[in-house]
Amino acid sequence: MYLPMRDPPAKLYWISKNTDENKKKQKTLIVQKHKKWTSNLLFHSDNIDAMDYLFKHGFSEKIDLIYIDPPFWSGEKYFHRIKNVQNVAFEDVWKRQINKYLDMIYPRLCAIQKLISQSGSIFVHLDWHIVHYVKVIMDEIFGHENFRNEILVKRGRRKNLLYQFPSIDRMHSANDTILWYSKSASTKFSPPLVKYISNSKWMGFWSNVNRPTMRYGIFGIVPERGQWKWCKARALKAIENYNLYKNKFSSISLEEYWLQTNKKLEFIRKRKDIKYAEYWIPPKTHRVLDNVWMDIQTYNYSTGYGTEKHIELLERIIGQFSKAGDLVADFFCGSGTTLLVAQKLARKWIGCDSSLSAMDVTKRRLEDSKFNLINITSL
Repeated sequence: MYLPMRDPPAKLYWISKNTDENKKKQKTLIVQKHKKWTSNLLFHSDNIDAMDYLFKHGFSEKIDLIYIDPPFWSGEKYFHRIKNVQNVAFEDVWKRQINKYLDMIYPRLCAIQKLISQSGSIFVHLDWHIVHYVKVIMDEIFGHENFRNEILVKRGRRKNLLYQFPSIDRMHSANDTILWYSKSASTKFSPPLVKYISNSKWMGFWSNVNRPTMRYGIFGIVPERGQWKWCKARALKAIENYNLYKNKFSSISLEEYWLQTNKKLEFIRKRKDIKYAEYWIPPKTHRVLDNVWMDIQTYNYSTGYGTEKHIELLERIIGQFSKAGDLVADFFCGSGTTLLVAQKLARKWIGCDSSLSAMDVTKRRLEDSKFNLINITSL
């Protein structure tokens, strides 16, 4: 007998451009205490050096949530603008050099995988330039079974100007992509909820999903195809609930009756001129989030930092997929939004960026926070 074999993880091969000379560079470590020693750490350094520091100080499998916004392989320069003056914050230097980009991102993702706790997650924010390559790399490093979602978010202030051309060779890109991976496939998360107001309503109880075991008789009808939406016992109880309401409590609205019965009862009815039964959907104040996040902002422009992410985005990620007291990290922290939100939501945090402009913006935004600033420089 032949047993199905699990597909091996995909492997990417590229020529590493790292040299022995680079590996021999010595590091100088400077630790500046900001106010007093706390669990919050801000690194001004290459993030590889920051992660090496964390490994040496016992942070393996200690970080509960990591969000990173690495370069997008766009080949562009990104600026920090203050009034009418702009300085280069960082330059996405890998355009048309995909091997070098993969040389950069691969060891960083490997290190991050070792820092994430057993119940933790990583969210990697990219766009169409490189996300598909990084997805394959992450399948290898984290395991394709730990891939959770591809999340679509709004792009920044980039207008669709294609209407002015008589012909085009592609469509306007209106979204970025966030790849969500967990450390362990067995990890479960509370359903992420967002505010959503809807009134109560009746909906058809028949579904075209073809499950013969869900075809049973109610109101003298047995579906010949498709299925009822609930199991028989649940449906019969809901019919009983509605009949009780109709016979004894119809002087008040069904919604009032539902509220008075602790919001627990379900209802099914059959109207004379409608072919199938209907079930009642109660009013909602929230809905379970899906992977299309076009309802919130992704970018902000409050600091003049060209790739500043919006607080709404990080509040959703950190607020929904971590809990108070957890340790959150961002190893490409840029203007510091991840750290700011982590502080606001009572999480501990670690941030890192090699850009001096990024450090200036982040320190200013965190001036009321307690953290240690660690500088690691190459000699």
